[in-house]
Amino acid sequence: MFEVVAEDHLGRIGRLRTRGGRVAETPLFLPVINPVTQDIPAGWMKENLGAEAVITNAYIILRRLRDEALRRGVHGILAFDGVVMTDSGGYQVLEYGGVEASPEEIAELQEEMGSDIAVPLDIPTGLCSREKAEESVEKTLRNLEITIEFLRKRGVRRCLWAAPIQGGIHLDLIHRCANREKVMNFDLYALGSPTPLMEGYRFDKLFQMICAARSAVGFGKPLHLFGAGHPMIFPFIVALGVDMFDSASYILYARDDRYMTETGTIRVEKLDYLPCCCPICSKMSAAELRQLPRDERIKMLAMHNLYICFMEVRRVKQAIRDGRLMELLEQRARSHPSLYQGFIEIMRNEDLLRLMEEGAPTSGRRGVNLYDEVSLRRPLVRATRKKLLENCLAGRARGGEALLLPETMRLSLEKASRLPENLDILFYGSPYGLIPLGLRYTYPFSQTNYPKALLDERLDELLAEAVKQFEAAGYKRAYILKPETRRLERFEMELARRLRELGVDVMELESLKELVGGAGGGDGRNV
Repeated sequence: MFEVVAEDHLGRIGRLRTRGGRVAETPLFLPVINPVTQDIPAGWMKENLGAEAVITNAYIILRRLRDEALRRGVHGILAFDGVVMTDSGGYQVLEYGGVEASPEEIAELQEEMGSDIAVPLDIPTGLCSREKAEESVEKTLRNLEITIEFLRKRGVRRCLWAAPIQGGIHLDLIHRCANREKVMNFDLYALGSPTPLMEGYRFDKLFQMICAARSAVGFGKPLHLFGAGHPMIFPFIVALGVDMFDSASYILYARDDRYMTETGTIRVEKLDYLPCCCPICSKMSAAELRQLPRDERIKMLAMHNLYICFMEVRRVKQAIRDGRLMELLEQRARSHPSLYQGFIEIMRNEDLLRLMEEGAPTSGRRGVNLYDEVSLRRPLVRATRKKLLENCLAGRARGGEALLLPETMRLSLEKASRLPENLDILFYGSPYGLIPLGLRYTYPFSQTNYPKALLDERLDELLAEAVKQFEAAGYKRAYILKPETRRLERFEMELARRLRELGVDVMELESLKELVGGAGGGDGRNV
C-alpha cells in the first residue's frame, strides 16, 4: 500500500497504491474540489499540473449528488481518473456545528461511490477549551469505532481508510486519540484542525501538533494533514513527517484577490508586476489581470495559485532527493517572522532533532550549504559530529601523536605518504570538527560550503567540538601547522592554547618541513 523510495531526515518520497490499483507519489498535494461547483476542474489539474490526486467532500455529495455519485462513481462526477480522497464532512461540523448524516451513511457512500481514500465522520477540534477538545476526541473515536464495525460487517473494503486525529493544540489529546486509533486497523492517518492555527500564523503550534501526531503513530503508515493552507509551509510539514496534504487556499485566496507566491501572498491591487512565469502570468500583465471581469480574474488567480502549489511540491521532492530539505527550510523560514519562529522551535526541540538525526542523509548529489549558527544545529551536522566522535575518533590514538592541518590546505594521499608514518593526520577548522585524512574527500566533508564569518561567529562552539574530539581520541602530542591564510589564524591559536591547557604537548609549525626528522618511527599511519 505504501513504499518509501527516498528519505531526508523525516521527509520522504513514497509510492501510495490504492485498493483500486491507482498509484500516486508522495509528498502528495491534493487540491480541494467542491463537487458541485468544480471551479477548476480536476481534469485541467491533471493535464496542466500533473495532479495525481484530489480531495472532495463526501457530505456535500451525500446531500446534493448522491444518486449521480452512486451511478457514475466519484471519479465520474469529477471526470478524473487519478486518486480521489473524500473528506467526511468534518469541515461542515467545524463551520456549522454539525451534519445531517450518521457515520454509517458517510462510510457506505464512500465505499459505494469508489473513493480511493475515505475518512470516517469526525468532529474537528478547532481552537477551543480543553473540555470541548476532549469532547471532540471522544466523539471522533466513537464514530471511528462505529465506522470500523460497519466496515467489518460489510466485508471487503474498496477504500483505503484514514483515521482522523483530533485534539487541536492539546498535544496529550493528540497522543490519546492517535494511540486509540493505532489498534483500529486503519490504512493511514490524517491530522485535523490546523486551519485556525495557520490563519493566525501560529506555525509553532501547528508544528508541535504534527510532531505529536507523527511520534504517536510511528512511521509505518502515511500521515495526511487536512487544510495545509499555503505552499510556504509545505517544506516544513514534509520535513516533520507529513506525506500528504490538501488545501482549498488556491480558490479561497483567488476569491479574495490574493496572488500566491512560494513565500507569501500579495493583494492584486498591490501588484505592479507578476513575479511568476507560469502559463497564466506569462500571458498578461498585472494591470491586465486587475482589469479582467471578476469571475475570470478569480479563475486566472486560482490557476496561478495552483501552479505555485505544485511547483513548491516539486521543489520539496527535489530537495529530498538532493539531501537538502533542511536547507530549503532555512530559506523558507525567512518568508515570515512567525514562520521563522516556528522553525527556531523545531531547531530547539532536542527530541525531534535526535529523531531527525536517524534519517540524516549519508550521501548527497549536491553540496551542503551552511549559513549561520542555526545551520550548525541541523540534524546532518549533529549526526556527522556524533559519528566522527563515536565511530572514528574515540580511542583512536591510544596515546599517539596527531598532525593537525588547516582545513584550507590541499593534501593528497600521495603527498601524505611522505610524512612521518606515526602521525595521525587530521584537518581543523571545519564545522564538523576534526576530519581524518581518509574521510576528508567523502560526504559531507568535501561538499560543505560556508561563509568565512561562520568560524569567527561560532568560534567557541567549533573549538569546543574539536577539543572534545581530540581528547576522546587520546592523543598526547599535537603538531599544528599554522594556516597560510588569515581565515584560520585565530582558530589555530585558540586551538593550540586549549590543547595545552589539557596537558597536550603542542608544537606549532610554520612548515611541514619542520617535521622531517622530528617525528619519525611507528608502524604506519592511521588515515
